[in-house]
Formats: sequence, C-alpha cells, structure tokens
Amino acid sequence: MIRNKVLRLSSLVRIYYFRLIGFNIKSGASVGKIICNWPNKVSIGFASNIEDNVVFKINQPFDANNGIEIGSNVFIGCNCEFNSSAKIVIGDDCLIASFCTFSDNGHSFENQDLIRNQRCTKQDIVIGKNVWIGTHCSILEGVHIGEGSVIGAGSVVNRSIPPNQVWAGVPAKFIRNRSTHS
Repeated sequence: MIRNKVLRLSSLVRIYYFRLIGFNIKSGASVGKIICNWPNKVSIGFASNIEDNVVFKINQPFDANNGIEIGSNVFIGCNCEFNSSAKIVIGDDCLIASFCTFSDNGHSFENQDLIRNQRCTKQDIVIGKNVWIGTHCSILEGVHIGEGSVIGAGSVVNRSIPPNQVWAGVPAKFIRNRSTHS
C-alpha cells in the first residue's frame, strides 16, 4: 500500500515536471519514466497510462503540423517508440502493448545515388479509437488503422487497415473480421 502511494506520488511529480517543460498532459494521466526531445509537441489525453521507457522523438520540431497526439484512456506499454517527422495520432481507448514502434517517416532508395544522400519521406500515422496493438509491432508511415481493429503481436503494418478487422504477420495480412456478441 505504501509502495503504491510512493509510485503515485512520483508519477504526479513527473507529470508536474513534464507540464513545466511543455508537455500537454490532461488530468488523470499516469506517466512513467519517459524520454522526449520536444515535449511541447506531445499531447497526452485524460486518464491515459504511459509506462516506463517510452520514447517520443520529434524529428522536425519547427514544422507546425508535426507532433504526437495520444487520446484519452489510452494504455501504452513499456519500451514503445514514437518517431515522428509528420504526425502520429492515437485515438481514444487504445491498448498498445510493450515494445511497439511507430515511425511516420522513411527514406528513398533509388539506385542512382547513395541511399544516405536521398530524400526522406513522411506521412501521418492515424490509429482509430478502440484499437488493440500487440507486443513488438511496427506501424510504418502512412498507415491508418480503423476503429476497433486488432493487430497481432510481432506484426509489421505497412498499409492501412479498415475498421473492426484482425490483422497479423510480416507484413501484416487480413486474418478475419471482428465478430459481434449477440
């Protein structure tokens, strides 16, 4: 019981500190030991729970449209990484398991020049409401995951997914529609 009180107090101190340096953290949120290079570009919704070692990396902080928006009642497990050059949006009531990576940017790789000399690419990632993403998933640039969908553990999502579907694999493929209870 004392341990829980100490952990809650340390979370409140962390939230207070993060708000001082620019984070937009709504009430009821719980934030673990996270890393963020541009806190004013990250928004965390009401009653969301962000576990330890989550990284919020903003690559183009002076771009007005760049940022990371986490909805309300969202759970993000430990050791997740959000790497943003465009925009990453996580809808309300999502569950994101540990060790997931979200990267809204990539790189051209034409054969005419060295890869390191070629242009970077970027496209928003949008995760709808009530989405469950299993552990060790990678969500790549331009992906939109529809409301109520489920992504199986270890999947690499490189294309958009319609609402209420289950996808899994490398690359992720359609498994089935989510059924409704009668």
